[in-house]
Amino acid sequence: MIIKSADKCYVENDQGIKLIDTTMGSGAQIIGHNNPLIKKIVEQVESGTIYTIPNIHISEVNSCLKNHINPEFHDEYIFCSSGTEANMRAIRLARAYTGKNIIGRFHGGWHGGIDGFLEEHPNNKGVPLQVNKLFKVLPYNDDKCLDSITSDMAAVIIEPVQGSNPRSDIKEFLTKIRERCTEKGVLLIFDEIMTGFRLSSRGGSGLFQITPDLVTYGKVLGGGFPIGAVGGKRSIMETKNVFYGGTFSANPLSMYAAKLMLESIVNKTHVKYDHLNNAGETFRNELNEFFTSQKKKMRAIGCGPINRIIFTDKFITNRKDRDLYEPADAQLVFSQKLKDLNIFVNGNGLYHFSMSHTPDVINNIIESIKIGSEK
Repeated sequence: MIIKSADKCYVENDQGIKLIDTTMGSGAQIIGHNNPLIKKIVEQVESGTIYTIPNIHISEVNSCLKNHINPEFHDEYIFCSSGTEANMRAIRLARAYTGKNIIGRFHGGWHGGIDGFLEEHPNNKGVPLQVNKLFKVLPYNDDKCLDSITSDMAAVIIEPVQGSNPRSDIKEFLTKIRERCTEKGVLLIFDEIMTGFRLSSRGGSGLFQITPDLVTYGKVLGGGFPIGAVGGKRSIMETKNVFYGGTFSANPLSMYAAKLMLESIVNKTHVKYDHLNNAGETFRNELNEFFTSQKKKMRAIGCGPINRIIFTDKFITNRKDRDLYEPADAQLVFSQKLKDLNIFVNGNGLYHFSMSHTPDVINNIIESIKIGSEK
């Protein structure tokens, strides 16, 4: 599908067909397409779009992150142009700080298309085997992983909520990971590219009340413009001789957008988490009541405004369970059914709700899913 335009929670394709958008730029557009903040970016465009040297918005973004989001972290962040880049820099920093090379990651996680993170991905050609040996794949939501977190590791990276298996009952597991990493002298990196500023103003870290050693942000922070950021404890962030450069890193457009986005979140003007959480809860509760009553092998799972449909009636604890119980092509087949009903679900199967998803829109999505489940 080719998109011609987007507004609020709708996209219009090149055939002139309007669809409800449930991906919202893979979660980046938390307010909605063509929102008031995006329209203000013209102010910065008129002053230039790239300088390759620091701009006036960087200090304001750093200050807001320090004062309102992560007061326990260093007051300067590393900025780049994507979440993938942010995770690359966080891993490099962790290795530089600890002097160790092994990185722990979890099955079912996604940290961008970085060499070393693609071993289980079907499109993993071109990654040397030697690179994969620098990463240790851990079982997700399974206490067996704790014994595999050892003192020879530089860091463990984890999404507070996985896109492949979004769930809200994960705090106990995350707490155990935090405690084990501290015990073994291993840094804990929270990949909050998707969850940051979406689950709460402090992302998954705030929702579950767990402080990592390093955190990465993207998506929502950029307000629709490309961005990545790395933050962390002062002693780690002050590590010397680590390269972070990039031509478009901290460019004035993205940083101005981030400034506007953070101000909106802090002042609760355009982003209200009660609205977002209610949308997710309504979506899951109404669909699960329907799936159960109709004996459908489907369930709605999620956390806050991040949701997905799984095609099994069995309880799952991780992505391996989903792969075991779910028909291989179920996600794509169902997404096509919804597309025929003018509901766009991205290939990854995630439903990201925004401020522009009104109760009527959520109800429309729910009813379309019910119809699609009968086909």
